[in-house]
Amino acid sequence: MNDRSSIIRVIVMFSIFVLSLINCSLQLEPKKQPHIIIIVGDDLGWNDVGYHGSVQIPTPNIDALAYNGVILNRHYVLPTCTPSRAALLTGKYPIRYGLQGTPIIAGQPLALPLTEMILPQYLKKLGYSTHLVGKWHLGSYQKNFLPTRRGFDTHMGYWNGYISYRNSTHNAYSMTGKDARRGFNKSGDEMVDRYATDVFTEEALKIIELSKYQENPMFLMLSHLAVHSGNAGPNLLEVSNKTYNEIRFNYITNESRRMYAGMLTSLDDSVGSIIESLNKNEMLENSIILFMSDNGAPSEDPIWGHGNFGSNWPLRGEKGSILDGGVRGVAAIWSPELSKKHRVSENLFHITDWLPTLYTAAGGNVEDLGQIDGVNQWTSLTNTSEQMRSKILININEKIGEEALIFKQWKVVKSNRTSGFSYFLRYSGDPGNKGPDYNMSNVVNSLAGSHLSKINCMVSKKDCTDAMTTRNLFYNVRSQATIINKCTERISHLNPKDEHYECFDGYCLFNVYQDPCEYRNVGIQHEDILNTTIYMLDRFRKELVKQSSPSIDLNSDPHNYDGYWETWLEPKSQRNFAHQK
Repeated sequence: MNDRSSIIRVIVMFSIFVLSLINCSLQLEPKKQPHIIIIVGDDLGWNDVGYHGSVQIPTPNIDALAYNGVILNRHYVLPTCTPSRAALLTGKYPIRYGLQGTPIIAGQPLALPLTEMILPQYLKKLGYSTHLVGKWHLGSYQKNFLPTRRGFDTHMGYWNGYISYRNSTHNAYSMTGKDARRGFNKSGDEMVDRYATDVFTEEALKIIELSKYQENPMFLMLSHLAVHSGNAGPNLLEVSNKTYNEIRFNYITNESRRMYAGMLTSLDDSVGSIIESLNKNEMLENSIILFMSDNGAPSEDPIWGHGNFGSNWPLRGEKGSILDGGVRGVAAIWSPELSKKHRVSENLFHITDWLPTLYTAAGGNVEDLGQIDGVNQWTSLTNTSEQMRSKILININEKIGEEALIFKQWKVVKSNRTSGFSYFLRYSGDPGNKGPDYNMSNVVNSLAGSHLSKINCMVSKKDCTDAMTTRNLFYNVRSQATIINKCTERISHLNPKDEHYECFDGYCLFNVYQDPCEYRNVGIQHEDILNTTIYMLDRFRKELVKQSSPSIDLNSDPHNYDGYWETWLEPKSQRNFAHQK
């Protein structure tokens, strides 16, 4: 009996030991890496989303994403497309590599330097599959500068700044050609007589569906054409269904603004479809979804001819401007990891911050990223509202003499009256206050609203069945996200004279927390702060890499390449291979 008892005792002890090991291994099991989805609206204005106070163009899915997550009310970008995208992917200010100027033009031998590692390359090291759908716009004169050579496993979209919404053509100066690619392969046939927003959304949905069956976490960047204008001409603004659009938005008197409303509606539908697909494929509860605009809207554009009738109201300035209308971008993030949701963050946030922030969320160590300008904001998003940065360089464009920097609540600005870009410093854009009543029920019941709220309730383990409580919560968040009450002086003068802007012959100082519309120059009253911020600009100026603006190379003409924009400057050893491809 004693031997038998001893054996039983040993078996019991061994079983307890094994169970403890199993339990320990479960506890030590690494956290599952999140899927990361970035949706970029091109040239979307501050006032074109409902959650900032406009009632003119409903954006229920975008609003639902914002209300269910965190609205970044002080999210700063660059004035135009190429610099913003470069900053997003490198985590560095564009002055570090000479891309702080105007966007790269088709036929221009210019690109983001290969010495700069970018977000998909870093995420691949962490085991991610990486996908880009839509716009690239970081250089395409050689293959090594293109997405699938720079960390993206796949790319379906276009290389230049914009295309026609229905036939993928891109016009630049006297040159015209198709700009549609699947990797390096020509894919113009996939976009003939199809609406670009729908094409890119469908491609993103396919990637999500395939990713469900892969062990690797997914990084998907959906970089939409919308709401950028298409090729200049009669089809500058295009909608998926013009007749339906005219009926739906008949209360908007300006025809071009009605067209823009339809373009934005398709973009909003895309956001809903992406979220629904993530939910359907059981990926939503482990996803980070970021929605943002790359810069402000070009309400009017007499220089490039690409005004889209978007609105940055009541902010001053538009795309191309270092004022807040050009660089204070629409941005919101959602993730189950956000412990404090349904809120508006007034923390300073810069587009360069996304590289270290998302890299950290993916399980990476920020020290791997080397010396960057971006700040890891993941902790402030998920656990606290702690200020992670106090200073942002907006930009220094040494060619046109424009520069701006934010330090805490202060913004120092210097513009150039004769640069031609002074046009972009005006107040412009529809106030968006004429339209149907804001319909919060449509937001709550949208695809994004229903799925995100469900996940939020599961995570918080709360009963969220009271629709009235949800609507009231969202209305409260919306009231915090508007800035109208801080711009009463500007709003009372809907057409202030340009002379009111005093930043041509010297520096201006604005308190953009109290005066986000940059209406009152307080440099004289706060001379010490003005001098401090100018000194900060001087420090950055000493570190600037000057812009290179090579001329348009006519050898890039698509007529030389079967009607497609091509990589026309391949090294001799690769040129024949490139043409065969």
